[in-house]
Amino acid sequence: MNILKKILIVLVVIIAIPLILALFVPKSYEVERNIIIDQPKQEVFNYVKYLKNQDNYSKWASMDPDMEKTYSGTDGTVGFVSAWNSENEEVGKGEQEIVKLEDGERIDFELRFYEPFEST
Repeated sequence: MNILKKILIVLVVIIAIPLILALFVPKSYEVERNIIIDQPKQEVFNYVKYLKNQDNYSKWASMDPDMEKTYSGTDGTVGFVSAWNSENEEVGKGEQEIVKLEDGERIDFELRFYEPFEST
């Protein structure tokens, strides 16, 4: 009976440790990467604001070069939407919209994933 009691205590401790640690782990996360590009800032900005240019450097576009792509609006302006649909499960289906532009400074996108899971 003493051994059973010790086994039960060990199991409770093993279960309790991850639960206690979860209380202190951040509930959200951010991903940030930096790359130095030896070009004038405005030239780089004018290139990346066009969503159609992402095919030249996107990991996802290279995973399925045959994915179906559709566009609506004027590329490089607020409201432009680039949508994709791929048979490759890792690429899936979704769309990206330019929601805010600060010329030469900032581009805000909204990514909407539909397959293999829904997320914004």
